[in-house]
Amino acid sequence: MKNYIFIFISLFMSSLAFAQGDFSLYKNNGNNLETNFYKKLSTNLKNDRGDYTGSPFVEETLELGTFILNGGDAQVFFMRYNVLEQRIEFSETNEVETLKMLPKEDNILIQLAGKTYQYLNVGNLPTGYYEIAKTFDEDTLLLVQHEKTIYKAEQRNSYNSSQKSKLKSSEKIYFLYNKDAIEIENHKKRSVKAFPNSTQSQLKTYIKENNIKFNDDYKGLIALINKYINL
Repeated sequence: MKNYIFIFISLFMSSLAFAQGDFSLYKNNGNNLETNFYKKLSTNLKNDRGDYTGSPFVEETLELGTFILNGGDAQVFFMRYNVLEQRIEFSETNEVETLKMLPKEDNILIQLAGKTYQYLNVGNLPTGYYEIAKTFDEDTLLLVQHEKTIYKAEQRNSYNSSQKSKLKSSEKIYFLYNKDAIEIENHKKRSVKAFPNSTQSQLKTYIKENNIKFNDDYKGLIALINKYINL
C-alpha cells in the first residue's frame, strides 16, 4: 500500500532524530527538504482563537519534534498539532510568531511528544492527519483521528448572551486492513463488531480469557487486532 514501506523506514530513523542535532530547512546538511517543499510553506500563519473556550491543539506549548521526508534524514523543529485547523505548525525557534504550516502531504512523517502522525489519503479512509497507534505490517495499521469541534453556546436569554462557545475533543479509531478502513471502538464489547461475524465469537472468548483491558493506550485494541490477523 502506498507509503506504508515509507512508514517502516521512517519510524526507525525517527528514533535517531535527537542524536543527529538540530537540522534546519535553510542549511545544507546533505539532505535538505525538496525545493517544492519550500514553496508550499505557509508564512504569516494566523492563530485566531475565535470566540470559544478550550485549546485547538493537542499540546499548546511548542515542543521539539521531528520531520522525515521521503524516508530521508530526520529534521528537528519546534512544533505543535492544531487539531481544529488540521495542520502541523512548526518553526526553527520557540516563538509562536515565526510558525509556518507543514504541507499536507503523505510523504512526511511527524514525530511529536512520543506520538507519530501522518497525513493520509488512502482508500476509503477519510483524508486527514492520523496518529499511527500501531503498525502491524505494511497493509495493517491502527489509526487514531483526533477531532476538535466548536459547540455554540445556547443563548436562552440576555443574562447569558456573553457566554462563549466551547471546544470539545473527540477521536475516531480506524483499523486499516488490506486497503479497507473500518471504524473500531476502544471498548471491551463493541470492539469486536468491527470484525467479520465468523470471527466475533473467537475474539470475545479471547478478550474474556485473557482479561483484555481497553484503555487510552490502545493496548487492548492492539492485542485484539493481533489475535484477529493471526486466526
